[in-house]
Amino acid sequence: MHYDGILYRPPSESQSLLIQMTVGCSYNRCSFCAMYDESEFHLKPIESVLEDIEEGISYRFRRVFLCDGDALIAPMPYLEKVMSAIKESMPTVERIGIYGDPRSILKKSVEELRRLKELGLGIIYHGIESGDEATLKAINKGVTVEETVAAGLRVKEAGIQYSAIVLLGIAGRTRSLEHARATAAVLNRIQPDFVGVLTTMVIEDTPLYELAEQEKFYMPSRFGLVEELKTMIENLDLKKGLLTSKHASNYLTVRVVFPYEKHQIIKLLTEVLESRDEELLKSETERGL
Repeated sequence: MHYDGILYRPPSESQSLLIQMTVGCSYNRCSFCAMYDESEFHLKPIESVLEDIEEGISYRFRRVFLCDGDALIAPMPYLEKVMSAIKESMPTVERIGIYGDPRSILKKSVEELRRLKELGLGIIYHGIESGDEATLKAINKGVTVEETVAAGLRVKEAGIQYSAIVLLGIAGRTRSLEHARATAAVLNRIQPDFVGVLTTMVIEDTPLYELAEQEKFYMPSRFGLVEELKTMIENLDLKKGLLTSKHASNYLTVRVVFPYEKHQIIKLLTEVLESRDEELLKSETERGL
């Protein structure tokens, strides 16, 4: 396989064949992220990608994930070539996944997204981070709440599964609960199939790290993050969906099938908050990106 740099994929794609289609992130200006700082965004030569697909035939994977950070930004002819090659030469593949954000999703019409679905695109992962307008501006996300909602609804209209990624702690202590409630409100409007919860990690050489060093940004406490998660779930009204916090960055792992397990998990989180038992939370050494 022709891999350039470090590849990142969602936890649910741990058993997927990783095909790198783009290098880096097309935006790469979020204040908290350093994942693609060493990579200048570009499309990989289509011949290289097709060679990787050819190599992948013998592995007999059931799922493929197209890397990197915002691979959906690739032009339609490029995407169609890649997905057509997977569909034609890898009959064992049941689903193709990809990262997308409003910049890439809203560049594609519903009809184009449906075409990609026909070629095997089964899920789009969108890092919305927050549904709070003030927080989106503070972290230089480069999109508005309304653009976030529009992107999610377009994916849903195309019939592709939509997985929203949200960040605990990204609003700091000052807007922690406002962020939780606003994020739940955005998710309620989109009705994602999946919600993946991560916890902010303040990484060196990022603008967020500089703010923390200047004492202008403070992460919520460990139990403050549990309170944020509880508030988000309390305000979340998914008709059907799955929320998980199994990513390595989180202090506490939960799995909630909506609407059936919502009150059960709220009860669990309430008990954790009342106990203040540090042993119930993951240690710092166990966390990672």
